[in-house]
Amino acid sequence: MNVSFKELQSYFYVFLSAVSIVVFVIAFNNLLVGNKDLINAGLSFAAAGPWIYWIFTVSFIGLVFFLYMYYKAVSNARKFNSIISGSSKQSFIKNIKELEELAYKLGPTFEKKLLEAKEKWNYKG
Repeated sequence: MNVSFKELQSYFYVFLSAVSIVVFVIAFNNLLVGNKDLINAGLSFAAAGPWIYWIFTVSFIGLVFFLYMYYKAVSNARKFNSIISGSSKQSFIKNIKELEELAYKLGPTFEKKLLEAKEKWNYKG
């Protein structure tokens, strides 16, 4: 079974967002809240010393970045599906360049869907 990154990118972005939010919450607790229950449970970066500020910053940036990447992947998939499920050949041909770009970004599954749509509309381009 040959699976490419592009097919799993949404899951990858969700996983890294979850990791980033956990690290962000722990660092936020260490810096601002100081909840002793979390710290006593071993959820602390106290040993990092002044590096906690970097951990906090990088985790926040990672969280924002991976949520944005997930949003882009989902919106590209929705856009692709809305264009390809249209009932007009003229609309399909008008948007073929955009469909090809989206299919490339989204991976082999979407490229197969595009080929099937090209056959359905008898597109020779």
